[in-house]
Amino acid sequence: MNIIEITLKLLLAVALGGLVGLERETSQKPAGFRTNILICVGSAMMMILSGLVLGAEGTDLTRIAAGVITGIGFIGAGTIIQARGSIVGLTTAATLWAMAGLGLVIGAGYYLVAVIFTAIIILTLVIFRYIEDYFLKGSSYLYQLTAKYSKDLLVNIKKLAFHDGFKFEQISLKKEGNLAVVTLSFQTTEEKEQKFNAGLLNLSEVIEIKIE
Repeated sequence: MNIIEITLKLLLAVALGGLVGLERETSQKPAGFRTNILICVGSAMMMILSGLVLGAEGTDLTRIAAGVITGIGFIGAGTIIQARGSIVGLTTAATLWAMAGLGLVIGAGYYLVAVIFTAIIILTLVIFRYIEDYFLKGSSYLYQLTAKYSKDLLVNIKKLAFHDGFKFEQISLKKEGNLAVVTLSFQTTEEKEQKFNAGLLNLSEVIEIKIE
């Protein structure tokens, strides 16, 4: 394996890892563009290195791959959060695990397989998300918030909803002195509603949440 082939493998890992990273970044997930690239490139480099150093000695390279996949589990575990009885971040952790696998495939020299694998990952993250939202719309919720008034209040609330993957059917704000009463109505799954609720509680402006 010469330096040109190694460089091309690493560049391919950057490109394919970057495609998945862009989707994660636009979805405002914790592990975004650079994280996915680094994991993909790092895994590819481990496979390349194992081939350079150990391949000539007849060492089973699958043991290196298994070590990488096991190691990436610790990073994935760091993206999983338990809040208010709901576990979130599993998709992000699974994506990082898949990125490690993608890097190993590239490092092993299976370029066409790597491209197909990347397409399947992106298809799962993008297309299937819309299918999931369509068939699993969940329940309707009506929120009434009492909060300290600020010009960024609605913007911050909308950001939370966007991050959790749903849109408001109705949103209004009524100012009452230094306070504001915000009415929200939306439809989503129970998991996403719990994440949104937890996010609202972390906003410094929010004083009280009523759910009808």
